Amino acid sequence: MDHSVTRRKACRLAISAAGATLAAVVLSACSNSASGMSGKARLNVGVRSDIVGFSERNPNNGKYYGFEIDLANELANRLGYGGCSFTSVTPETREEMLSSGKVDCLIACYSISDERKKLFDFSAAYYTDSVILVVENTSLIQSFSQLKGGTIGTVSGTNAAPQLAAKFLELGLSDGIPRQQDAKSGNIDYDTWHLSQYASYAELSHALESGDVDAMATDGAIAKTYLDGERTVLPDFGINPQRYAVATQKGSELSPKIAAEVRSMLKDKTIDTLIQKWN
Repeated sequence: MDHSVTRRKACRLAISAAGATLAAVVLSACSNSASGMSGKARLNVGVRSDIVGFSERNPNNGKYYGFEIDLANELANRLGYGGCSFTSVTPETREEMLSSGKVDCLIACYSISDERKKLFDFSAAYYTDSVILVVENTSLIQSFSQLKGGTIGTVSGTNAAPQLAAKFLELGLSDGIPRQQDAKSGNIDYDTWHLSQYASYAELSHALESGDVDAMATDGAIAKTYLDGERTVLPDFGINPQRYAVATQKGSELSPKIAAEVRSMLKDKTIDTLIQKWN
């Protein structure tokens, strides 16, 4: 027997075994990185990054803060996940992000509506709000009726636009019939008022400041971010309710689990405690 050949074979086997061990270690490290330090999967939640008190991303450290962030972390913990991964969404992108599976759920100031319930499953509402109108003090607008003939701004992808049209009709200030609509911008001309839509609340706020719109329509919780001593909420206008809930893919296995945990958090007052923390 050639002992040098035997030694070479043994050496190759040892190297092969070492390589396999190293590969296993690398794969294990990658797995832990994707699942979190606990080794458990993380709940990928679509959240807003620009709503003070609800969900805000610190640009310096990339961390998210707010009531909805705490709610998401508590929900993930109760469901047995290893934590949350947060993905920023906007009113224009959030539905696509959820329907395509880029996020597991939405906790993003996303309100329940009959139309949305055809697309997604919803938990019980964890927060109830109202659409309000904000004006610049220099406009001297003090009531909703003064907006007849004016321009109201909203953010694309929100419920505010159709609700505004219904409110004008309800109060007898408009017939509610769109005269002309720009498919690209979403802007609509009605008989007695004009609707302008913007991609973000920051752009809408700038439009109000510059006078491009006479009033901005937004949820009360979101308006807090853009209110200051130069602006006023119209006291005679409000559309109730805007009921924020956790949205999941229609018929998904996650839907009943999330629904059950949200009900539990409402029952044991966890959600009330979180709301009080951030108010």
